[in-house]
Amino acid sequence: MDENAVLKLLAELDIFYQHIPHQEVKTVADHASLSTAFPAQLLKNLLLKNSSGKHFYLYILDGNKKADLRELALQLNESRLSFASSDELMEILGVEAGGVTPFAIVHNKEKALQIAIDPSVSASQPLGFHPLSNSASVCISRTDLLRLLAFYGYFPADVQTDDMLCRLKRGAEICS
Repeated sequence: MDENAVLKLLAELDIFYQHIPHQEVKTVADHASLSTAFPAQLLKNLLLKNSSGKHFYLYILDGNKKADLRELALQLNESRLSFASSDELMEILGVEAGGVTPFAIVHNKEKALQIAIDPSVSASQPLGFHPLSNSASVCISRTDLLRLLAFYGYFPADVQTDDMLCRLKRGAEICS
């Protein structure tokens, strides 16, 4: 699958999108440095693995938020999470570093992947993702992202905020 196939699939699924060509970017910081205003939330898409290297997670979060892998591991009932290697990125999603995107799940034939969406991902603002090319972005709604993931057989877990997780652990006490 390539960028044109992504756009064709979105049209076939009747998913409204905005396609924005731009210079090649590999990080949120690169994208934020573009001179044009971006009409969607910039996101980080991280491919993570558990300590045994047998379970993989695509973690989607706000581009300005630091990923707390320790807290995420607790929520996913894992002892530890770390970043997937370059070889694992290519094997599981068919992308290189800087190219992780939910559109790449089409390359994951074994479906040995769980998707986790952070609460920092907007429910009302469009979301921006690379369409398997770092020289463009596709902006879609969160609802349409979930429709696309369901089309491929993925039903993401919503992770909780740190405060909510703290309350769940300690009952009704307020955490400080």
